[in-house]
Amino acid sequence: MIDWRDTWARLRAGWRALRMRDDVQRALKYLQYALFAAIVVYLIFKLSRVGWTEVFDSLPSSPWFYGFFALRFFMLPISEIAIYEIVWAQPLVRHFFVFIRKRVYNFAVMGYSGEVFFTQWARRRLALPDKKILVGVKDNNLLSAFASNAATVMLVVGLAATGGLQAGLEAFPGAGWLFTLAFLSAGTLSVAVMVFREKLIALPEGVMPRLLGVHAGRQLLIIILHTAMYASALPGAPLMAWMTFIALQLVLSRVPFLPNQDIVYLGAALTLSPIVNASEAAVAGMLVAEAGLSQLINGVMFLATVHLARTSYKPAL
Repeated sequence: MIDWRDTWARLRAGWRALRMRDDVQRALKYLQYALFAAIVVYLIFKLSRVGWTEVFDSLPSSPWFYGFFALRFFMLPISEIAIYEIVWAQPLVRHFFVFIRKRVYNFAVMGYSGEVFFTQWARRRLALPDKKILVGVKDNNLLSAFASNAATVMLVVGLAATGGLQAGLEAFPGAGWLFTLAFLSAGTLSVAVMVFREKLIALPEGVMPRLLGVHAGRQLLIIILHTAMYASALPGAPLMAWMTFIALQLVLSRVPFLPNQDIVYLGAALTLSPIVNASEAAVAGMLVAEAGLSQLINGVMFLATVHLARTSYKPAL
């Protein structure tokens, strides 16, 4: 009989060893740079075809758009403060900007780079054993991935059942494969966490349900805020169109180590303009405003929190 846990452990160890090789890391880095450059070139071409003047003239005028954007941006760091206060049983509100910088790393630099920064910061600044810090970050990321994967699966299934998925599948070359792989990986990882939770999760009894509640609530609120943000910019568009946009973003967020998720999403979402009852320039203006705000606030917050990466290490406990 096949021992699936042993097989899975060996596969993970093999992948980890392969990924740590210098030549593989260099190849992955060049691939990320090439992907990002290709997306930027595509964006310039696409927006130039629409017309730069038309795009900037079509930036959202509703103040609600910018208000909903701000709420959505800060939802993640606020929820993570509550989560890590539960995990580590100590107040973390005064470290709010650490969670902001963590978000900036993950979205503006590369997926999971924020976890590396946050782990290093916690080892320097918090009076906790290294093992407790590492286990807390690892378990929280597993539960966060579970909640995001579950949301991705439910949204994709909902769109497929109502006939709204086709637009996403036709969004760009390879979108069908991307949606399929994201759906399968999200479903598989969700099932794996549920089946092997006792082996994967080392949190104290009673903590995991509380964290899942926070993750699920945050995921729902972010989807609602994202929908409200788009609807305030283009109120005449059908709700199904915004669900398709959000599903695309969730699918892209499932791609590991994706460089600058906001820019990648902008490039992909521009192809969904035909499903919105608005001009291509209006949709482009809304998406450019969203991406521009993301880059602006990420840059400002990165500079404002640069001192957090320069604190000396504390002795290991």
